[in-house]
Amino acid sequence: MRLSRLAFMIAAIAACAIQPRFAHTQDSERLVRGVAAHDAVLSGESGRLDEALRLLGSEGWARPPLALAYHGSALTLSASLAKKAGNLARALALLDEGTKEIDSAEAADPSNPGIRLLRLENSVALIESSPVDRKTQAAEDLPFLRTKWTELRPEDRAVVELDSGRLALADSKLDDANACWRKAVREAPASDAASRAKKLLARYGE
Repeated sequence: MRLSRLAFMIAAIAACAIQPRFAHTQDSERLVRGVAAHDAVLSGESGRLDEALRLLGSEGWARPPLALAYHGSALTLSASLAKKAGNLARALALLDEGTKEIDSAEAADPSNPGIRLLRLENSVALIESSPVDRKTQAAEDLPFLRTKWTELRPEDRAVVELDSGRLALADSKLDDANACWRKAVREAPASDAASRAKKLLARYGE
């Protein structure tokens, strides 16, 4: 899932290379490095969080919406660390700031599948693990991503199906959840999303 997002983002940069916001190669490289640091944090390298926040921050460049979205996601990762440290007030403040940045990025570039996919994943994670209600945002992003189905990589489609199942589970729709997870496996059998879907099927379904 994380490698899939990075590949999707690089492809998006290539597709938008003629746009002014990607006119400077160093900006594109900064975005790639920032997302790599963000995803390293997701993989357990919490020591790279400051690097992600710095690279994806606003200082020193004309930050594109995709970088803003990833910065917002990094803030929600900071919230998770604050929660683990027992600072619940700080965690809630970071969640609020981070989700607002992700939504601002989507508002600035609503047709960007990379932003929509990131927001979907972030929203589902928050629905499962926090008091923040992001069902509205997830409900907006799922149909949008399905309209882009043929443009998405198989790994990205597997993420959409995985998260569709997680949302169905949150609504106690177990049959629907299992159906989505089976689709995730079919879309990209060797992907991280498929591996997670298999574990969920083993727990809740087959």
